[in-house]
Amino acid sequence: MKISIGPVLFEWGRSGLKDFYRRMAFETPADVLYLGEVVCSKRQRLNLADLESLIGELRPSGKELVLSTLGLVMSDEEQEELHRLKDLAVGLGVKLEANDMAGIGVGEGQALVAGPHVNVYNPATLDFLQEVGVERMVFPVELPAESIQGIISAPRARPVAFELFAHGRLPLTFSARCYTARAFRLSKANCQYKCGDFPDGMITRTQEGEGLLSMNGIQTMSEKVHTLILDVARLHTLGIDLVRLSPQSRHMVEVVTLWRETLDGRLAPEEALARLEACNGGEPFCNGYFHGLPGMSFQRG
Repeated sequence: MKISIGPVLFEWGRSGLKDFYRRMAFETPADVLYLGEVVCSKRQRLNLADLESLIGELRPSGKELVLSTLGLVMSDEEQEELHRLKDLAVGLGVKLEANDMAGIGVGEGQALVAGPHVNVYNPATLDFLQEVGVERMVFPVELPAESIQGIISAPRARPVAFELFAHGRLPLTFSARCYTARAFRLSKANCQYKCGDFPDGMITRTQEGEGLLSMNGIQTMSEKVHTLILDVARLHTLGIDLVRLSPQSRHMVEVVTLWRETLDGRLAPEEALARLEACNGGEPFCNGYFHGLPGMSFQRG
């Protein structure tokens, strides 16, 4: 089973993004690296020239490099940028990860990855997406294992690779409004990039002080970090081809290494969980969706 590192979902700045991608490419045992802005076009810190240069710099790592697109395309300018990103992917010979149907439409006919924000809930939808170029799909994060198994086991005319979001704060929804700007009484147009003050999202809490969600610009995420490290055996049985680890601001190299060792059977899942908890500052994880439970819950075994 391969490991992918998903696109950075947070505002880390131009130099922060470049440094992160270099470390992931040359210091981790990951197999696939996704680059590009998914959440907000205002945070497009790496322009097309930057991406082209960075991909050239990262190719010697031997990792598969993929360009990711916005999860919510809301303007003509964003649509035009989507076309330019597709042209860049074609020119560089890399796959394009489409994160909404606008990306699927623009990328039709080329090698595509259907990202977790494309709602593939049944085999018929996957069959359609394969007809327009999708060669790999990332399951929506809320799907339970039984639904995943149903999609994987369904007969199909051509092969497809299956990728599963396995570690990181769950990307739940997008909105036209910017939650972070609103929290500071700022308009979206004058957001002052306040999301950059929260490198792993801004935690929202209940009146009782319990963590509820993480706000990341226009994106709502889980407050808890999701991990399927205890479910590695089940992932093998299901036939998952790639596990996606979503970037976090700290200890990411160690997270990837722990996952690699666990997938290879060199580290027991319980030991890996304990070490991941240390990387997570002792905070509890969640994995409820995979087990058909409320997403914020955690199921052992």
